[in-house]
Amino acid sequence: MNLKKAILMVILLLVAFLAGAQDQTYSDCLVKASSKWGAVCERCEAYKENFKRDHSATYQIELQNSCTEMIEVKVAMEESNGTWRTFPIRALGPREIMLAYACKGTGKYMYWVRRVNDTEILLPSDQEILTEYRSH
Repeated sequence: MNLKKAILMVILLLVAFLAGAQDQTYSDCLVKASSKWGAVCERCEAYKENFKRDHSATYQIELQNSCTEMIEVKVAMEESNGTWRTFPIRALGPREIMLAYACKGTGKYMYWVRRVNDTEILLPSDQEILTEYRSH
């Protein structure tokens, strides 16, 4: 009888574990792999005296998909003037990394994540981000 109870307990634990896996939050899949101030960014056009390029205020992050499923990601980086630099929705495969940057960054960033082709979760548009999260 004890063997039957043990087997039943193991089965119940497996079912509970598998049911919990169904509730995975895909935002947990995206992790910051690194960040860097002063990263050289060809798209940033800030200049010092003598027309020398200045990347000292550039803030760059690397975000990685740590899960085994493909995800879609929307990222926004805050600029020092309170606006948000937005990036197009990007699909990331397992372990794939994406870069995002702010030319004159504050170090703040936001992201939204969903499983690829999940039409029930809507990622915000650039306009929604720019109006909803505007600094006053």
